[in-house]
Amino acid sequence: MNSDMPLSIKLKKRASLLELSWSEGDVDQISEQNLRRYCACSGCRAKKQVGVELMTDNASVTDMVLMGTTGVQIKFSDGHDRGIYPWGYLRAIAKGEGEVFLND
Repeated sequence: MNSDMPLSIKLKKRASLLELSWSEGDVDQISEQNLRRYCACSGCRAKKQVGVELMTDNASVTDMVLMGTTGVQIKFSDGHDRGIYPWGYLRAIAKGEGEVFLND
């Protein structure tokens, strides 16, 4: 799986989607809800292990901060701001393989 930085990153607020365009021409779209659902910070991973649902009624993206060339930190309207998403992980989420990526 290619983990290179995408050519462009667009937050489409009206559609509640994050859109990533890659150098080989692929375009991935991930819903804001899936971004929140697949947060891989230690707190969220611990909650998932004991069966706590991460979704809230207000899980829209409020801000994104590039983390060098490796990924992006995403901040959510429910106050959660610890999730850092490497590029390869975002690709895996878009392809429905988020859990597989974390367990490899």
